[in-house]
Amino acid sequence: MARNQRKYDDDDDRTIADMSDLAPSSPFRMKRPVSQNRDPSSEEGPAPQPFTREERRLYVFGALKAALLIGLAFLAGLGLIVWLLTLLW
Repeated sequence: MARNQRKYDDDDDRTIADMSDLAPSSPFRMKRPVSQNRDPSSEEGPAPQPFTREERRLYVFGALKAALLIGLAFLAGLGLIVWLLTLLW
């Protein structure tokens, strides 16, 4: 692509990650870009097992607890600001 190819002293011309066969992604599409020359017979490993009912419940409540903790921190900060402003008036 470039006119003057740069050659570095420590470059041994090995490819670390070949990204040449990936399709460009769209910001409006939620799927990952799929390789155009991908061999369908090659598997990327075993399929992940679905969560059990108990695991799913633990993940949902863990996410809710984290979100509520962040929300309470923001609410406490806002309450502190309002309290300080009422002291100044």
